[in-house]
Amino acid sequence: MFNFTISKQVTPRFGAHIQQNIWTNSNFGKYERYMPIVAIDYAVWKSHLKLNALYYYMNQRTADGSYKNRNRYQLGFTALQSAKRIDISWASRFESTYTRGVSEPNNKWRNRIKLSYIISKDSPWKPFLYADLFLLCNGTKQGKLERVWYDAGVEYRIDKHNSAEIKIREEQLITTSPRQLNTMISFSYKIKL
Repeated sequence: MFNFTISKQVTPRFGAHIQQNIWTNSNFGKYERYMPIVAIDYAVWKSHLKLNALYYYMNQRTADGSYKNRNRYQLGFTALQSAKRIDISWASRFESTYTRGVSEPNNKWRNRIKLSYIISKDSPWKPFLYADLFLLCNGTKQGKLERVWYDAGVEYRIDKHNSAEIKIREEQLITTSPRQLNTMISFSYKIKL
């Protein structure tokens, strides 16, 4: 996975983000997913609670080699808390994905718990761990846990406007038969305006 993010704190309460994602499969010459994202957030309680709205466009390659065009919307919140050298966040979002040619959207409720470790105030390194759980909200498997992402990585702050991140993700697909594990490696570059 490769992604590039630009974010701007527009006012003390409103933030905007644009992200470009490209996911490749094990044959690096072929992409699995092209996914630009636009997001806004509103700080309800300064640095402790934000409301989020996101839009994704996805051009996704399927297992049979065809491509699907999808539109995804997310609404939710992120709660943040710091405790000495640990930052803890909980993101909870309702997600609805519309696939061209399919009448019913795929709805999920996603919950992510993230722990980040602050090595020191001056350290540019910030390691993190998180788990993201996907609960199906409609369809024949409604109410079941569809998948879990387990991520571990580190962010490197280049300066106050630029940072880079590398992470590894273990994806556990639970509702597939047979159950499946996937490993993904992600490289990100982030700019704060």
